[in-house]
Amino acid sequence: MKTRLLVIAVLILTAAPLLAQDFPRAQVFGGYSYLNVDTSGLAGRKGLNGWNGQATVNFNRWLGVTADFGGYYGNIAGATVHDYSYLFGPTLTYHAEHVAPFFHALFGGNHINASGGGVSTGDSAFAYGIGGGLDIPFKSFGFRLAQVDWLRTNHFNTDQNNVRISTGIFFQFGK
Repeated sequence: MKTRLLVIAVLILTAAPLLAQDFPRAQVFGGYSYLNVDTSGLAGRKGLNGWNGQATVNFNRWLGVTADFGGYYGNIAGATVHDYSYLFGPTLTYHAEHVAPFFHALFGGNHINASGGGVSTGDSAFAYGIGGGLDIPFKSFGFRLAQVDWLRTNHFNTDQNNVRISTGIFFQFGK
């Protein structure tokens, strides 16, 4: 009986550090985003302004999975453009005391609508984004100093190499 109690006590004591979390279980981000669009020679590179939102669930101190959504709006070659992305994938984060640099590889889709001169067209395509950023965490919230991603799409049978820059605030849960 004493041996069994001793084994249980040792297991509890050795497992206690695992219960102490020094990383958030989940994080929700929202903010401003700028998309530098590759128009494939149609009108040079153009900028679209919009928003970026993410939800990340962390499995451990380093690895999480992210759902990323973005919407961008502007004019390109006289047409009103709306561009939407929906991407998902793994995120690697180094959760230090005052900073949290991260890297992600996201895969999903992109939809673009363009209208002008009485004509409207749209296209959906596979998209992926590779990039990362730097978060400045506080207790239950923080500030995303910057996130920079290379977004690759293929609309109307033409490859586009886009660059996205985002900044904003995030909230942390389960820390």
